Amino acid sequence: MAELGEKELLLLNTLIDGNTEKFGFLKSHVDFITVESRKTTGIGLYVNFGYLKEFDEEEFVNALISAEQKLITPSLKNELTYCLDITNGKMDFLEIATNGNEIWDGNLENCTLISE
Repeated sequence: MAELGEKELLLLNTLIDGNTEKFGFLKSHVDFITVESRKTTGIGLYVNFGYLKEFDEEEFVNALISAEQKLITPSLKNELTYCLDITNGKMDFLEIATNGNEIWDGNLENCTLISE
């Protein structure tokens, strides 16, 4: 298991903050998330999560959430798409992918979130 990277944490908080009404409860989960694995696909990145403690949620909601802020990197022509998969009320994985047929190495270091 590994720790969340700075940009991964920023994306998680952005996703939760952008969907607070229904998914605000996930804010309490962030401190207990670990990275089980990171997998690059050539056009994207999957960050799979594990938990350091169990959470008993009243709702076992399944969803895929996104946020309005754009994720950009200077190495790509188009912005990246990012979303969080929630399974049984827990964060399962973060998916980040290119738009179009651009190849991306999955490096988040040069990525920036911008609001319009």
